Amino acid sequence: CEYWDYRNRARPISGRRRRPYRRSGSVSWLAISGRQRGAYPATMREERIDNDGVPAKLYDPGDPSGLLLLGHGGEHSKDSERYVRLCRRYADQTGLAVVCIDAVDHGERKPKGVSAGLPPRWHSSATEQMTADWQKTIEALTSIGPAVAYIGFSMGMIFGAPTVAVMANIKAAVFVVGGIPTGPWINDPPLRATLLDAASRLEHSQVLMLNMTQDQYFRTEDTHLFFDAIPGQRKRLMFWEGDHDGWPDEAIHHSVGFINVHTG
Repeated sequence: CEYWDYRNRARPISGRRRRPYRRSGSVSWLAISGRQRGAYPATMREERIDNDGVPAKLYDPGDPSGLLLLGHGGEHSKDSERYVRLCRRYADQTGLAVVCIDAVDHGERKPKGVSAGLPPRWHSSATEQMTADWQKTIEALTSIGPAVAYIGFSMGMIFGAPTVAVMANIKAAVFVVGGIPTGPWINDPPLRATLLDAASRLEHSQVLMLNMTQDQYFRTEDTHLFFDAIPGQRKRLMFWEGDHDGWPDEAIHHSVGFINVHTG
């Protein structure tokens, strides 16, 4: 398939990759390429910080123009290898300082002796706290600049949608493998309404959703339900073939370019 430069519709970019299913709130969706700088720069500063009891990790590429908030997936943390690699990549390729916090009951905030599985209504009961934690983190890092972008993966999307909804400065929001979660693993009736309400308040931000067709946690129809609740034409939806954790590097490439275009 052909990939088109976002800023020049007449110029195709060669390459053969898995073809994603694309849907856009605007007339068409054009794949976009981000800044590629190769290896992570030697000047990248990585620092563990704690803001009023909220442990976080900051990735500063040097002279950043603002903050990119990264929400990790469930059963992971700010220190999980997959998300450390992603934070470094986003800081390097966007020029933004990336900050990732440990979600409630994750990483350094995980209580001892907790049994496996989610308590009933866990996501909906933790949403308000997660939004407040992100706000405290942003306030502690105001010397770097405003929060201009958010990217969340799975659980990071669930908490990210309500967070972005109350942050008018967020210009670009990327939700990877997200939507309305369903299945026997989750017992949270209020969460559906919480997420649809958040979606209805995302009109101030450009939104990109990157999803998988065989996702066992976010069904295709429930992803479309969330997408349809976002008002306006500043939204895009893409699918790749595969399961929940199988999102390809191509999806990350798209997200980098999207963030660069809408925060530059």
